[in-house]
Order: sequence, then structure tokens, then C-alpha cells
Amino acid sequence: MSLYLQQVRGLSSFGAGATFLPMMLVGAFLTPFSARVAERIGARTLITSGLVLMAGGLAILAVAPASTPVWALAALMVLVGLSGPLIDPPVIAVLLNSVADHQAGTASGVFNTSRQIGGALAIAVFGALLAQPGHFVHGLRVSLLIASGVALTAAAVSLVLRTTGNVTTGQVR
Repeated sequence: MSLYLQQVRGLSSFGAGATFLPMMLVGAFLTPFSARVAERIGARTLITSGLVLMAGGLAILAVAPASTPVWALAALMVLVGLSGPLIDPPVIAVLLNSVADHQAGTASGVFNTSRQIGGALAIAVFGALLAQPGHFVHGLRVSLLIASGVALTAAAVSLVLRTTGNVTTGQVR
């Protein structure tokens, strides 16, 4: 999206960054509350909802017309920003509380390594799609739809999470 905003829509790097600001602020504001929300409605529900919200936000961005105003794109990206606090803290709590205390460091390391590998693969695949001469916007749309599909698949998989206990005190089992 940053490349799209700069190369296709003509924004400066500052303007592109400002477009991401509402999404980031929403995520930063909501993250401290995600454990309490997970405690009330359940980590699985929160994780699944966040992944569905992310999938929807990415799909909407993928099909947004080229004439969509930048401010509207910023508003649509808020959907993706909302998903982070709904997904990440509860997933980490479920993961760390599903292993014995002496395995928490290993579990955390494997989790973060898999995130890094996933990010690197995404950059490689999406970068290849964006690098097609004359097909940047098409590549962006395909990339967003792929990411949406991955998020939706993860939402389906998250339905099998077994979680009980207290997320805020770290007693999720």
C-alpha cells in the first residue's frame, strides 16, 4: 500500500505515512484492552473475529476502485488496524499458556521465527506480483486478495483453538 500510495497515487513518503496513521493509532489504542476483551468473550472468539475483520479489510482494499479518495483508503485500512490487537495478544497468550513454563522461551522463539519466515515469504511473493512491468495495481490487488485468503483460512483454523481460563493473568489453558 505504501508503494501504491507513492508510485500510483503520487503521495510523498510523508503523505503515505500519514495515510497509515489512523490504522496504527487504532491498533496502539486498542492493544492494552485486548486481554480484558479476550477474558470477556474468549480468546478464540477474539482471534477468529480479528482474522475475519482482517480478511474483510484486505478484500475491500483489493476491490476498491482506483478513484477511491486517499482519506477513504485510510479509513478502510483502519479495519486491518483493528485486527492486530484482536489477534496478536490473545494468540501469544494462548500459545505461551499452552506449554509448560520451562518451554515458554522455546515456544516464543518458534512463534517469532515462524512470523519472520511468513513475513519474508509474503514480501517475496507480493514483491514478485508487484514487480510485473505495467501491472503494479493488478499485482497489488492480487496480493491483497491472497493475504485476505490467508487470513480467512487462519480464521477457520482458529475455530479449533481450545482456550479456557484467564487471559489477563496468564492462566489460559
